[in-house]
Amino acid sequence: MRLGGVIAATVTPFTKDGINYEALRRLLERLASMGYGLFPTSSTGEVAKMSVEERLAVTKLALEVGGGKVPVVAGTGTGDHLSTIDIAKKYKDLGVDAVLITPPYYTQPDWAAVYAFYKRVLDKVDIPVILYNIPMAVGYNIPAEVFDLITSEYSQVVAVKDSSGDFRYLMELVFLIGNRAAVYQGVDMFYVPSLVFGASGGILGSPNFLGRLPLRLYEMVKEGRVAEAVEIHKKLVELWRFMGGCGLAGKLGGKWPTLYKIATEIATGIEMGPPREPLPPVDDKDKQELRRILEKLSPLLAE
Repeated sequence: MRLGGVIAATVTPFTKDGINYEALRRLLERLASMGYGLFPTSSTGEVAKMSVEERLAVTKLALEVGGGKVPVVAGTGTGDHLSTIDIAKKYKDLGVDAVLITPPYYTQPDWAAVYAFYKRVLDKVDIPVILYNIPMAVGYNIPAEVFDLITSEYSQVVAVKDSSGDFRYLMELVFLIGNRAAVYQGVDMFYVPSLVFGASGGILGSPNFLGRLPLRLYEMVKEGRVAEAVEIHKKLVELWRFMGGCGLAGKLGGKWPTLYKIATEIATGIEMGPPREPLPPVDDKDKQELRRILEKLSPLLAE
């Protein structure tokens, strides 16, 4: 199995007491109808604040909506090998197409410890696996050479997702492992440049509110319409700077992924509810600015 294309890291509509599953179904149906893969237990979906039961429930819903027509990815969102193995096996029993493995967090392991973590997990998990580099969340960057080593040793590793926001690092991944595993960009701000260099696609939050545009950009680059894709990408930079570049830079970096949820509600009319604490709500001034930027981009979204 070799993944490619665009997978939507879906936001999670919360209520005061739990998950709004009907709203989530509507969002998943919308994305699947456009041709996106579904990833409902992502960082964008606030997986770290979901119980195991909630993670399994939203994954089961995504599988039901996808109906075998689009791939469904499930994220572990745990910080040790034992709980990672346990939930990965539960996801396998549900029938997901791949599991994204969150690296250990809270502690600061060296590269040898990260390598050992992956080996312990992959020796027990016999399902397609996506490895993940997300230093803003776990507190450290995984050397590209670790992914090179692991993808050489374990055939079930089908992809690596990079959310570092470091384009040089992305280029190293494409160079080292691109001939045997997919390389996904995880930061919307770097999506099109990564495709141009040779990334296989993106696992992104933007499909929630940009409609088919991320898929269209993927198709443009694959068809050789690079200059056209780059010009569109340039028009999106104001949005990414305002929304924090997926938490990396900009005016509102600390309000990700709440702004992604608000943008989704504006674009789709699907009620997203409050962010799950401790994330703070976004004030009306910021909502109005976000609405202004999205309205400015509306001609691109209508094409």
